[in-house]
Amino acid sequence: MSESTFSIRLCGIELALIYPDDLDEEIWPYFWHVASDSQPQVPPATLRLYRQASGRLELYRDGALVWKDLSWPEALHPLLDEIGRVVATASIRPVLRAAAVAHEGKVVLIAGPPGCGKTSLAAWLVEKGFQFLADDLVCLGDTETSVRAGTLALAPHAQASARILSSPAFIDAYASLTQAGAVIKPEALAEGHAAEWPSALVLVPQRHEGAEPDLQTVSSDRRRFFLELAQHPDQRISAAIEARLTDFARQVPMVKARFGQPGHWLDSFLRRTLDAGLPVANAAHQSKIEARQQSDAVSAATARPAGDWFFPKPAIAAPRKRLSIGMATFDDYDGVYFTLQALRLYHPDVADDLEFLVVDNNPNGMCGDALRRLAKSSGGFRYIPVAESIGTAVRDFVMQEAAGEHVVCLDCHVLLVPGALARLLHYFEQHPGSNDLLQGPLVSDDLMALSTHWKAEWAGGMYGTWALDSAGRDPEAAPFDIPMQGLGLYACRRAAWPGYNKLFRGFGGEEGYIHEKFRQAGGRTLCLPFLRWIHRFDRPMGAPYTISWHDRIRNYMIGFDELGLPTDEMLAHFRAHVGPSAEPIIRSCREELERLRIGQPG
Repeated sequence: MSESTFSIRLCGIELALIYPDDLDEEIWPYFWHVASDSQPQVPPATLRLYRQASGRLELYRDGALVWKDLSWPEALHPLLDEIGRVVATASIRPVLRAAAVAHEGKVVLIAGPPGCGKTSLAAWLVEKGFQFLADDLVCLGDTETSVRAGTLALAPHAQASARILSSPAFIDAYASLTQAGAVIKPEALAEGHAAEWPSALVLVPQRHEGAEPDLQTVSSDRRRFFLELAQHPDQRISAAIEARLTDFARQVPMVKARFGQPGHWLDSFLRRTLDAGLPVANAAHQSKIEARQQSDAVSAATARPAGDWFFPKPAIAAPRKRLSIGMATFDDYDGVYFTLQALRLYHPDVADDLEFLVVDNNPNGMCGDALRRLAKSSGGFRYIPVAESIGTAVRDFVMQEAAGEHVVCLDCHVLLVPGALARLLHYFEQHPGSNDLLQGPLVSDDLMALSTHWKAEWAGGMYGTWALDSAGRDPEAAPFDIPMQGLGLYACRRAAWPGYNKLFRGFGGEEGYIHEKFRQAGGRTLCLPFLRWIHRFDRPMGAPYTISWHDRIRNYMIGFDELGLPTDEMLAHFRAHVGPSAEPIIRSCREELERLRIGQPG
């Protein structure tokens, strides 16, 4: 079969695209605006769509097979993805996974990892009158604040595609429908695609179902952090790229936008910033007031207004599962892999009732790409990157993102005995509306000894020591109250979860704290003798994260202060266990707590 070839120039990078002649009318509408007349002797890469005798398509990059058994237009998604990889690999400037829209010549970048809602938010802003520039690929330009948009097409998730295509802003756009979602080429996309645009603002969307709208300005020292999260994983890092990213972070303001649904508050914030020239902090403050007013109005309604935008959770499965199982990880691919596969292999009787989530607390670390590939290849879990804070309290994101009414949160190196999940589902059926925290006995490595709970005593720099209540020996025994237990595995009704203190950081201080928080909210902390689990404790290669005495003591002091618990015994223990270095930590934490009290209204 004869083939056609043309060159593409995107973000200053050229590549060659080869494809079967019979796809010319399907390919050309998406790429004519980035076609290049120049013919470089050695392009950075060659992408080839090859049609097999069976009629199926294969995608090659520089002769190596990267995708196989594709149909058209399903091949559009991997083709766009590979073009982005080529640009990121070859570019000498930072390449971001970011959407971009423009208003009166000023660009708003929407930056974040895949699945955070960039595409839907960009489309919503286009409906409000903004110009669409890019969906998921932006390259920083030659000046400190300029950007080049990787303008190819809009590729929303399947759940958002119908709403976007029905919008007046996209109703005349060229589009191909695939199972993964539409690929949309807006009519105005070609305008200024090769130009460098001044960037006025970076918007970091943090979409959580039911969340109250909130806008928070990001300090200059934290902007670089969020830009690194958005950096394309295929880009080779160099000193020049890092310096360019730092310059951009210093010059361009950034705002975190937390929301369930966008609204007039967000549009008005951007207009105040771009049109009226208000400082970002002032515009954010005014728009937050509007957001609260809008939220009050929406909460009074019984249904979503017709035509409102629906922002789906990333890759959420349908129909809704009975039980969500989530784990947080920090560079522990093996732990995630074996815990996930053991759950799938050894609990087949409830497989159709389960949803799996993995919260990656180091998405740019050595395991981030492998976990994303595993999520894609296994089809077994939703991958949720979270890097704005590090520590065990990120397990709150499991509860925030879970779709099930009931949730199990476990460490990514925990295994459950067969039948435990089926019995847990039955327990939830028998106890609807439960406000209790549910845990079970830890099984030791010899598979014989049990620990049903922690005793409420200080030892080794921690609150709690392993203990056994004889009532937990029999898996058929009734549930019983416990003071606390290690948090390698716990379960509850999602709506009953009280959350960790937002000031917690690092590791330590959660055990005992979360149990008392449940009790103060009117719930119980129970051991279910059948809910048995085994935990990998030993780490011959060492923990991939830093464990700090300052973080641990600080978390305990903040948690005890929140719950109104006495601290004398705790502080005496740390002074004895940590030694003289404990005193400056305690003093610093007391000063921080005092500042927080002074800053509280009333």
